[in-house]
Amino acid sequence: MRGYRTSVRETVVIGDVHGCGEELRLLLARIDRVAPRARVVFVGDLLTKGPRPDLVVSEILARREAGADIELVCGNHEPRALEALMRAGPDAELELLPPRLAEMVDILADEDMLDDAIALMREALCTNVLRGPQRRWAVVHGGVDPRLGLDRTPPRRRVTIKGAPGEVDWWWSYDGSDGLLVVGHKPLASPLVLRRADGRAVVVNVDTGCVYGGALSAYRIEQDSIVSVPSRQRGDRSLRSRLSIRPATSAWQWADGAPVRRRAG
Repeated sequence: MRGYRTSVRETVVIGDVHGCGEELRLLLARIDRVAPRARVVFVGDLLTKGPRPDLVVSEILARREAGADIELVCGNHEPRALEALMRAGPDAELELLPPRLAEMVDILADEDMLDDAIALMREALCTNVLRGPQRRWAVVHGGVDPRLGLDRTPPRRRVTIKGAPGEVDWWWSYDGSDGLLVVGHKPLASPLVLRRADGRAVVVNVDTGCVYGGALSAYRIEQDSIVSVPSRQRGDRSLRSRLSIRPATSAWQWADGAPVRRRAG
């Protein structure tokens, strides 16, 4: 692994990993090639659901040991992951946990990574929103209530806000006053980049459903570009139809990545 001792050149935001450790290794290797020494921000939902949460933990720790700048943002799965990890021990009754959480705990226990995973979850829980310089951009797991803006949206709502199937997503009503928002949480068939009329990105969703057989994606903020690797997980056909419905009244006329399904106002 190359060293990371020089100054940070750019920020790269990685979408929901969900325990897909092999894909994370591949994505980080690709990021190393195109954005060496970048600051890496994880948008949340690091460990649950996927088959290799141990690789996620070990990759973050190894890169930090090498000097990498890595920051964690809280997702909606971090609190439940931490609660499950705290139950682990000789007398743990893991059968009381949902199967995927129990599997996560088992894998991390087998690799002697429980303490490291707990530390990462606690760290993530401390950051509900990560803001960029001069508040030009922010990383938040779910998003904002467009009526309230980023500061006034309750912390829990920032983590959990998501349009249900058939509903219009919050980003189509966002007025752009909080700058560029980079989010995850709602898996789409492809990365979604919404733009102003002058082409500047205003919302980016980098959750492309890696754990559902889609891809693991990242957004290079300064370069305004996407980096992705295909998932190695079993495919969920429903992911192909997960598109964002744009109402005719939205100010955001341009969308890159996922096809945009139009909807009459």
